[in-house]
Formats: sequence, structure tokens, C-alpha cells
Amino acid sequence: MTPISLIHFVLLLAVLTCSPLLYAQVNPIELDENSDRINPASQLEFGEDSSNQLTLDDIQSAGSTFQWQPNVQQVENINFGYSKTTHWLHFRIKNTSNQIIRKQLEIGYPVLDYLDVYLQHSNGEVRSLSMGDKRPFHDRPVDHRNFVAPLQLQPSDLLDVYLRVRTTSSMQVPMTLWRDSTLLSASQAGMLGLGIFYGTMIVMVLYNLFLYLAVREASYLYYVLYVSCMALFLASLNGVSYQYLWPESIWWNDQSIPFFLSGVILFSALFTLKFLRLSTTLPRVNHLFTVIVIISFIVMAATLFAPYSIMIRVVIIWAVFGTIVGLITGMVRWLQGDTSAKYYCLAWYSLQIGGIVLALNKFDVLPRIFITEYALQLGSALEVILLSFALADRLNTEKRKRYEAQRHALENERIARLAQAEALQQEKNARKAQEKALEHERDARKAQDKAIEIQRAANETLEHRVKERTHELEIANKQLEEQSYTDGLTGIRNRRYLDQFLAREFASARREKLPLSLLLIDIDHFKQFNDKYGHLVGDDCLRIVGTTINSTVRRETDIVARYGGEEFCVLLPSTDQAGAVQVAETIRRRVHDIEFCVNNQNVTITVSLGVATRTPERHHDIEHFIAAADQALYSSKHNGRNRVTIESSNLDAGSTPSAGSASA
Repeated sequence: MTPISLIHFVLLLAVLTCSPLLYAQVNPIELDENSDRINPASQLEFGEDSSNQLTLDDIQSAGSTFQWQPNVQQVENINFGYSKTTHWLHFRIKNTSNQIIRKQLEIGYPVLDYLDVYLQHSNGEVRSLSMGDKRPFHDRPVDHRNFVAPLQLQPSDLLDVYLRVRTTSSMQVPMTLWRDSTLLSASQAGMLGLGIFYGTMIVMVLYNLFLYLAVREASYLYYVLYVSCMALFLASLNGVSYQYLWPESIWWNDQSIPFFLSGVILFSALFTLKFLRLSTTLPRVNHLFTVIVIISFIVMAATLFAPYSIMIRVVIIWAVFGTIVGLITGMVRWLQGDTSAKYYCLAWYSLQIGGIVLALNKFDVLPRIFITEYALQLGSALEVILLSFALADRLNTEKRKRYEAQRHALENERIARLAQAEALQQEKNARKAQEKALEHERDARKAQDKAIEIQRAANETLEHRVKERTHELEIANKQLEEQSYTDGLTGIRNRRYLDQFLAREFASARREKLPLSLLLIDIDHFKQFNDKYGHLVGDDCLRIVGTTINSTVRRETDIVARYGGEEFCVLLPSTDQAGAVQVAETIRRRVHDIEFCVNNQNVTITVSLGVATRTPERHHDIEHFIAAADQALYSSKHNGRNRVTIESSNLDAGSTPSAGSASA
């Protein structure tokens, strides 16, 4: 080999060795406190791990052969289709502000089996989060039907986000970076839409179940079972069932999607058999649907044993086939003159479009957008409504036929009576006719008077019931309001009530120019107490301390509240500093004197207190008032605990304490 060839070989080897590192240089997504909603897909890179064994250290090692590919086409919704290999995704986030930024990374596809998120900060710190529908729901960092990873960036921090995805379902990884409040609003809007959808499903189930119980027509029962399976299938697909119905059942959550989809095919076929009366109208098609029912039952049973990756493909293809057959059958019956079949056709047409769009989306033929992702929900909702119309039309048709038969019978009877009346009319005289007319008038007046009396009694009863109900609601509202202002553990007021009461008393003290004192109380060494004796004993400790403080503060104008954790707060209106210190010392002594027995041993409980007093002026505010008491509490903790400390004299209402809040 010549020297020039050797140099070329070395350069080529260097380029091939460094190519993964070159791909790894992605542009960071710049965030500040005003960033609301960002899709990081355009700035990410991805790679495939065919061995399914690589770790974060493996792909970051200097000798790694892992190949990163940039998102050159700027695809906003990452979709790898059905894949048995592990995929890695990587993007960077940079905090360009001088404040701490907290974001929520949402991966909006809840049926991924295994999802590992690695957060690597610029200081080298790495935090990992494990999620997936094959892991317990409550192991997720955020209780959400989708996968949500909380992110926190220090000022000027650069965060590398790595996602490791492995699943037997369609591998779609739609990502969104949310602000906390925006994610909450979007989640509420999404759940509202799902609530409307499932509410529609439940209404249709209950309504048609009532009709089935009334008329005992099998098509109504099959319709109820079909809608139930459809609702549960979509709930499993959207992650709603895993969040609310079976959060601890990993295996069933995985198998529920093909199971309920098979149920949709089974009961829709049974519904078609009965509703379109195929046994008498289309006997050959009836045999075909019988075969579909048998195969659907076998497939439904197989979903409980066969792997998800196989059954989901089989069931989706089988569902598309069944939908097409049902649509063709309905069109044939429509052409034969069955008016109810037109609703049936429109219903299956809407479901077929939704199902085909969803299937193409899962096989990575169509992109993952709102219409393709929720096509089946939209189509199924319209289909359920149209099928309900079809059942109603069938019921109305039967009623109309019975009505026509009754009408003909009544018409014949009326003609006979008219003939008889005409024969008898010759024998009646004018006096009897007049008496009969008067009798009818009297009866009508009596009936009218009776109706008026009944209406009056009904109005009085209704008015009485409305008053009783209004009174009951007022009592219930007062009880709910009292509960919302009470701490469930200690029985004293909670932080919400304290905030409202403090704002009102602070404004009153400013207006009346009266002193206002605030005590912040913290149980000493409470964390060690909890670790040593357990949380149940810790809860008992919180209750007895709260009861002791509440019994010490006796004025009706004073308020005792749980401030948070092991902290309590006492607000003393019209109380100067000396009076506040006296109350604080009394509380400290009474808590110290508590005889608290754990495992037949007396345990001493002590508290540290911080006292702040203000005669509020216009430039004073509540936050600095609380901060002054908190600083005094910190001093009590710092100086040995089990003591009362008055706010520092150099800490006025407009300054900020130099130290943070005290810790237990």
C-alpha cells in the first residue's frame, strides 16, 4: 500500500468512526419562561437498535457503532409502524432565560409497551424515567392517560433528552413540550371530548337496553353488546381504561384492545343477522355471516392466549373485512326496499372510513394527525347514532303497521256505529237531544273543574318539593363549603381557608389600623419521627399537636390552620407582639407537656415558633408578612428548636428574608 493510499484509508476510517458523533450534533430547542407548546420532532435524531440491548452508556461510548439519523424531512409525528426492534430518539433543550423552567414532555400514544426517558443535564447528571403500558400505571411520574415526563432546567442549562422505545404495537412517538398550565388545559379539553364521546356511548347502551327489556328483540341486545365493546376498545386504545378501570392489570391492558375489537366484529355480525333479517331475505349471505360469527368468536378467544403483536394485525384486517361485508349487505337490503337499511349503510360507511383511516395510520401509511388518530372515535360515534336511528326506524315501522291495522278496524267500527246511529236518530226527539247536550256540557264542566283542582294540587306539591329541595341543597352546600375549608387529617382549618381569612384580616387591620400577629409553628424533627415510628404514628402526632394548638387559641376571632406538612399557622387579629409572644409560649409549653405514647414509651414532642406582627400600611403586603414569620421560625430552628423567636427588627414589611424557610 502506498503512503497516499494509507492516508486515504486512515481519513476514511476517521470519517466512518466519527459519523455517529456528527449525527449527534442536533440543534438545541431554545426555551424561555414564555414557551407555551413546542413540538421537538423537527429538531430530533433517531436510530435503531436491532439487538434490543443497548443502553444509554452504550450509544454514548466513544467506540459505539450506533448510527443516528436526523429528521431531515421535518416529520412532526414520528411513526415507525410495526417494528420488533428498539428505537432511540434524541433532542436537546436549552434554557435561554435566567429563571428555572419547568416543562412537561408528553408522548401522546398510550399503547407503547416500554418507554424509557433519560434526562442528561449539562453538569453530567442523568435522571431516568420508566413508563409504558406493560408497566404498572401508578409507576408513572405523572398520572395521565398518555406518558408525561416532568422536566426542570436551571438557568442556561442544556438538557439532552433520550427516549428508548420498544413495543409490539404500532411504534408512534408523538411528542409535545408543554407548559404545566397549558398541558392541564389541553388534557381537560381532551377529556371533555372523550367524556362527550363515552357519554354518548353510555346513553345509547342504556336507552337500547331499556328497549330490549321492553320489546325483547334480540337485535337491541346485540346492539348494546356491540356498543359496549366498541366503547371499551376505544377506551383501551386511548389509555382511559388503563388509567381508570384496570391500572394494576398489565396483561389485561395489553390484551384488551384486540379482545374488545374482536367483540365489536362478533356482535356487529350478530346484530346484522337479526336486524336485516338475513335468514329470510338473503339466505346465502346469512350463511356467510354465520361463518363470520364463528370465526370472530374463535379470534376473540385467541386474543387471550396469542401474542398481541400477531393478534392486533389479524383483528384489524378481520375488522376491515367484516365492515366491508356488512356495508355491501346493507346496500343490497337497501336496494331491496328496506328503509331501515339506509341508516345501517350510512352507519357502516362512517365506521368503515374511520376504521380504514385508523388501520392505515397504524401501518404508517397515513401520518398521525388528529383526524387519523381519532377517526375511529368520530366514525364510531356517528355509526352508533345512525344505528340507533335504524333501530328507532324499525320500531316506528312496526308501530306504524300496528297503527294502520288498528285504524282500519276502528274505521270499520265507526262506519257500523254511524249506520246504527243513523237508524236510531229517526226515533230520537229534539228534547232528548237537548238533554244530552246539556248533560255533556255539565260533564265537561265537572271534568274541567276537576282538572283545575288537580293542577292546583300538583302546583302546590311541586312548590313544596322545590322548597324542600332548595333547603336541602343549601344545607349540602354549607357542608361542602365547610369540608373544603377543613384539613382532613387534623380537623382544623386548611391552607385554603387560611389564605382567604388572612387576606380579609390583613385588609381589615390596614383599614382599622390595628395590629395583626402571625405565628408559624413547625414540629421539630418530624421527618426523623416519621422515619422512626411510621406515617400512621406521624399522622397521630399531627392530630394531637393540631388539637393542642386549637384548644390553646380560644378567641373566636383567631384562626388555627394547617399550613402544610408538619407546619401550622395561627393568625391573631388585634394582637400586638407581646400578646402574640405570650400565646406562642403557651403553645410551646402545652405541646411540650403532651404525653404521647408510642409502643408503651412516652415520646416528647416539641415545636419551634416564629412570630411576626404588623400594623399594615398601604405599602405592606401579605407575602412579606408571612416571610417575616417564616424567617423567625427559621431562627428558632437554627438556634436549637423548641423555642419562640420574634421577627428580626431589621426585617421590615418591604424587605425579603435573607434565609429560606425552616426545615424539619
